[in-house]
Amino acid sequence: MASQPNPSQARTLSAQDAELVARIRAGDEPAFEALHASHHDALWRFAHNQVRSAHAAEEIVQEVFLALWRKRATWEITTTIAGWLYGAVRHHALRHQQRERAVVRLAERAALQTRSDAPAEVAPVAMGASAPSAHQLVEARELDDVVVNALAALPERRRIAMMLRWKHQLSGPEIAAVLGTTPEAVRVLLSRARQELAALLEHGRS
Repeated sequence: MASQPNPSQARTLSAQDAELVARIRAGDEPAFEALHASHHDALWRFAHNQVRSAHAAEEIVQEVFLALWRKRATWEITTTIAGWLYGAVRHHALRHQQRERAVVRLAERAALQTRSDAPAEVAPVAMGASAPSAHQLVEARELDDVVVNALAALPERRRIAMMLRWKHQLSGPEIAAVLGTTPEAVRVLLSRARQELAALLEHGRS
């Protein structure tokens, strides 16, 4: 018999999400595969924006889905499935960045023991979205690159909030769940991010 979502899920999940959660908790592999197929690409883009590595982004997304499947019987959702997935990817991305920083510190420490040269800096690579039509391909890519580069200059939480809203169309409560804050705080983050972004874009045109 399929597991039923708990009362808190029933109050917050849509009927479609609640049904999908129940099916996955019951071990329905086709439902899990459908979830993976429908969210993989967007989650990969979000992870890539955090870690700047295609391979690491793929590993992070797969880790999230593998962990979900292993613990499917106790899977709990407080907002939406999309919100939960983005939050899990964000958590795994942070862990990845912490590991990377630890590796860099160890490498720098080892290098300093043998030589005084500073390690070369690696510049992040911005990732743009595809254009909506072939006719506008070049202009759309240029505009997208400009916006993405401007976003990269924002403080981290504002940048993430804007990426989740602009690129991934998450709602305020979903973004709040990803960032571990409140919808009201998200509104403030987005408002300030838009103001800073507008200033950066205006400066870039001058």
